[in-house]
Amino acid sequence: MLELAQPKDREAVDVLARQVHSLHLAWWPDLFAQADCLYPEERFQAAIRNRSLYVAKLGGEVAGYALLPIAEIDHPGLAKRRVMKVEELCVEESCRGQGIGRAMMEDILALARAFRCRDVELQVYPQNQQALAFCQACGFQIRNVSMSRPV
Repeated sequence: MLELAQPKDREAVDVLARQVHSLHLAWWPDLFAQADCLYPEERFQAAIRNRSLYVAKLGGEVAGYALLPIAEIDHPGLAKRRVMKVEELCVEESCRGQGIGRAMMEDILALARAFRCRDVELQVYPQNQQALAFCQACGFQIRNVSMSRPV
C-alpha cells in the first residue's frame, strides 16, 4: 500500500499532517504552535530526497502518509543497530476504520526488514488512546516513558 511520496502529493500530505497537528495543539499548546503549513516545499523535497516520506493511496488519492527516517544507533552501552523511526503516521479521518492503518503498518514492517532494520520505533502521546490501542494491536510494546516539566 505504501509508495514513495511524489511532488504532486505535497498538498495532501500537508492536509493530513495538519489533522494530526490539531490534536497535538489541543493536548500540548505549550509545545505546539499554530501552523498554516507543516510541509512547506523545502521540507517536503528534503523528505523525498531522503526517501523517508511514503503515502498510501485509495482510488488514486492520498489516504495516509508516514515519515520513516532510519537511524543508525552506535553509542557506548547500547547495542549497535539500525532502527526505522515512525516519526509521523496518519490516515485521513474519513478513511479510518477501513484497515488502511493496519496495511500501512504491515508495509512499514516490510520496509524495515528490506532496509535491514532491527527495530521499528514510534512515539505516541498518552492522550491518544486510539493510537495507543492501534500500536499495541500491531505488536508494539512500551519501552520507555518520556517525561517533562516546566521550569
